Amino acid sequence: MAEGNLSDSGLSAIGLAQAMTPPRGPGPQSTVIDTWQAEPLSGQAKVLESVIECLPDGVIVADRSGRFLIFNNAAEQIFGTRPRDVPSTDWAQTYGYFLPDGVTLYPNDQLPLVRALRGEEVSDAEIFVRNGQVPEGRWINASALPWRDETGAARGALLVFRDVSDTKRSGELNERLSSVVEQTADSVIITESSGKIVYVNPAFERTTGYSPKEALGRTPRLLNSGQHDREFFRELWDTVLGGEVYRGTLVNRRKNGELFHAEQTITPIAGPDGRSEYLVSVARDITERLRNERHQAQLEAARAIQQRLYPREAPQVPGFDIAGAVHPADSLCGDYYDFFPMPGGCLGMTIADVMGHGVGPSILMAQARAYLRSFALTHADVGEILRRLNDILTVEGSQREFVTQILLRLDPDAGTLVYTNAGHPSGFLLDRNGDVREELRSGGIPLGLFSDRPYLSSRAIRLEPGELLVLFTDGIIERGESAGGEFGTGRVLETMKRHRRDAASRILEALYEAASGFCSDEPQLDDMTAVVCKVEG
Repeated sequence: MAEGNLSDSGLSAIGLAQAMTPPRGPGPQSTVIDTWQAEPLSGQAKVLESVIECLPDGVIVADRSGRFLIFNNAAEQIFGTRPRDVPSTDWAQTYGYFLPDGVTLYPNDQLPLVRALRGEEVSDAEIFVRNGQVPEGRWINASALPWRDETGAARGALLVFRDVSDTKRSGELNERLSSVVEQTADSVIITESSGKIVYVNPAFERTTGYSPKEALGRTPRLLNSGQHDREFFRELWDTVLGGEVYRGTLVNRRKNGELFHAEQTITPIAGPDGRSEYLVSVARDITERLRNERHQAQLEAARAIQQRLYPREAPQVPGFDIAGAVHPADSLCGDYYDFFPMPGGCLGMTIADVMGHGVGPSILMAQARAYLRSFALTHADVGEILRRLNDILTVEGSQREFVTQILLRLDPDAGTLVYTNAGHPSGFLLDRNGDVREELRSGGIPLGLFSDRPYLSSRAIRLEPGELLVLFTDGIIERGESAGGEFGTGRVLETMKRHRRDAASRILEALYEAASGFCSDEPQLDDMTAVVCKVEG
């Protein structure tokens, strides 16, 4: 409580206490508090008592022993209790006095009234009061003075206080709001209605690059990107100066010249006359979000195109059971398999792996597929087809993107196959017992690295009933590598042998289940693709 309040209420209280105190003499002193009244009051004392009872501030006067002489109505209302005849050593516990933290009991010997009884003057002490009648608690601001008679002898002490809970809570709220504004990730700008910037929060500098010193006193035009016309800004200003909230997306310019998109809300704050006095702008940088959304849209479009590149169904070739399957690690896949016609009634089969994931490898895969199918219509030599494909990919691509690939020509009438392998993991031909009969090893470098490189076709390999051909990408054999082990070629061949009598599609399912179940706690990091061809007779 301010010292002015203490003197206004306190002097009257002391005057009343003096008026109520009988002349000193033999016998006990009497005090006047409600039903405790022992002596009739003089006319002047009654007037002073009436005044103090009407004061909005709490007033307590105690004698030297700590007995209350005055405990006005405001004191009862603020403390939520009437005065009690307890020693000063029990006041904190009895009335529920706590330190400002609201938890720690106030030390009795440090209470303002107790200190004043010791002859000290106390100003603006903060006390938190919480008891059965005031369970929610309230803060008071208290000041205390010693009470002395005309000779300077100690008579007691005076406490004057007021409830400052609303101010305290309002101040705490303002502090919290200020802290929120200071710590929020959104840029906050406060301008006068004329547009002059009077406040920016730290996020403003992080977003725009302008420090508060550079922004204060200027207008938001320092962020003008030139992407909006006059009509846009006219409508914006008409909205906010008309007392309405503006919401929209603006393209702004950072201090370094870079453009950014911001979801912006501009709220007018009215003054006492009802006119907009300040404008509060809250802006969220959504540049990265928009970039991600565009990228995701591109991925979805590329994925939709890519899905159409895979065979819709397995080829129906008499005497053969053929199937292929791909299990992408991401939305876009770098693996590819295909079946297509070749001259002489032959069937082309291929499996490939484009390095990397994303839009670029997907485009390269689509290009490779288109050229491969085109060459296969007129060329029967699988080595020559890959040579031509390599030359085109080397010119159109880059050495950062290359393709490993196995290409086979299956002749159903002759019961033979011919292959060429461009840097791809070996394929395997298993006999009817499930043992390896032929390994389709790599005989050339991956496609797209160097032009004018030969790719040799294998000899014609005779196929026998009951044999099984399997092709796969490195995503299967390298499964679990990040955990310190890998599925490996051996487990692929074991799975093929164990399921060799199953249908081709079921063999693919078993292979994927075995590979994905290996180190099942590890996420799938690479695409897993395989092709199976069973010779039925």
